[in-house]
Amino acid sequence: MNKYVIWVLLVLALLAGVWLSQMQQDARQPQQAVVYPKARPLNDFSLLDEQGQPVGLDALRGQWTLVFVGYTSCPDICPMTMAKLAALQPKLQQMTSTPVQIWFVSVDPKRDTPAQLAQYVKHFNQPALKARTADHPALFPFVRQLGLMYAIPQQQEGRYLVDHSASIALIGPKADVVAMFKPEMKAGQLPLVDSDILLADFPLVLERSEG
Repeated sequence: MNKYVIWVLLVLALLAGVWLSQMQQDARQPQQAVVYPKARPLNDFSLLDEQGQPVGLDALRGQWTLVFVGYTSCPDICPMTMAKLAALQPKLQQMTSTPVQIWFVSVDPKRDTPAQLAQYVKHFNQPALKARTADHPALFPFVRQLGLMYAIPQQQEGRYLVDHSASIALIGPKADVVAMFKPEMKAGQLPLVDSDILLADFPLVLERSEG
């Protein structure tokens, strides 16, 4: 075997190794979660919990927190997403020694009083699920920090709908936003986060965030 053939074989072996390494890395990329290259620290905030007690930045420290914004009168996306998260929480907790909590942040404080929120979260039978809200001057900056949004209609009489994000923000133990779990967008279907994909993405997100 001449030197030229040996050189070609070495180059091919090197390229094959690079390709295999790249394939392995790609296979471990989150499918729908967006992991921020640099975590986004949150400014302090003032919300109310379902007992009407104040909640601030310290309530996020030392825990992983999945945050979904919505409202209790939401007919579909909110209850379906919260049911998914409540069911997934024990499996997510098994992936980390750090506590995993879920925040349902109501963006409809006019109707969603603390008493209403307490009744709402009780339906999901998940102690790790907490409800939060605030008047809009305090609420809107908090939601915007998460990279989420909502829009209240000008006419707020009777039954009305509220536009809001369907994504789920993930806040790390240092109280900074580390990732966003995106919903599946399919024509004719509600934008909901896929449970199996979230379960597959979650450890990859933790790996990148803790690394």
